[in-house]
Amino acid sequence: MTINKNREVYRKWWNLHEKRVPERAVLNSTVSDGAEFWMKSSHFIKPSEIIFLIRAYNEASRIAPVIESILHAGFIHILVVDDGSKDDTLEVLSQFPILHVVHHPFNRWGGAALETGFEYIRRNGEEMGIEYVVTFDADGQHHIEDIPAFIKAFQKDPSLDLVLGSRFIVKTHSNVPFFRRLILLGGQFFTLFISGVWLTDAHNGYRMMRLEAVKKIRLTMDGMEYGSEFVDEMRNQKCRFAEVPVNVTYTEDTLAKGQHLGGAWRIVTKMLWKKFFN
Repeated sequence: MTINKNREVYRKWWNLHEKRVPERAVLNSTVSDGAEFWMKSSHFIKPSEIIFLIRAYNEASRIAPVIESILHAGFIHILVVDDGSKDDTLEVLSQFPILHVVHHPFNRWGGAALETGFEYIRRNGEEMGIEYVVTFDADGQHHIEDIPAFIKAFQKDPSLDLVLGSRFIVKTHSNVPFFRRLILLGGQFFTLFISGVWLTDAHNGYRMMRLEAVKKIRLTMDGMEYGSEFVDEMRNQKCRFAEVPVNVTYTEDTLAKGQHLGGAWRIVTKMLWKKFFN
């Protein structure tokens, strides 16, 4: 689908769905006043050069407002990897004809879904005019309002390959529970040990990267340990990166499906095995 056709589809979709956009999708002027602002802007990075990559597993009740917020901000490329959802996620996605959708026949977990999305973009990104990839959560934890921070980082340092979101680089409005903070702090030191890279938020899934970085980074681990593998690949490929503050909003539902101590231990053991014994 060409960019011009994407815009035409988006305009038709917007006319039909404008009233459905949630209140939090109304952004301040540093992001956009809607699609027209971005289409006419002379920003260093144009919205048509960015694709949002969303992994989704049983997100039928949450993913529509997420997609609406991205479209409302004027972005026209969204790729959703449905990771074998058993609920109505695919049916919800069918309401958005502008989407690129890849479907796993069964649940392969986060790392595999992200690598599927990366491979789709590696094969089709240049034809679509893509220069940048944003990884974005399907459950509403990430905020489209934070995108200007990523773009400004690339503007400030054009040599960057990746910009990583952080809940902790400065004080943000992220409502991270205390126990989750402890697990994430342990993840920082583990990442430093495994990869020699110090990040203030090593397992934050909100990232923006150049297409060339996506072409170089390859994920082989299917589960949530992919976050540590991603950082390891960044170092192996000598990627230049920066961190920017982002807000992450947790709810009871998203906390229930997130990482726990047992999951953190599996990440540690799998990464140690790959690093030193594989």
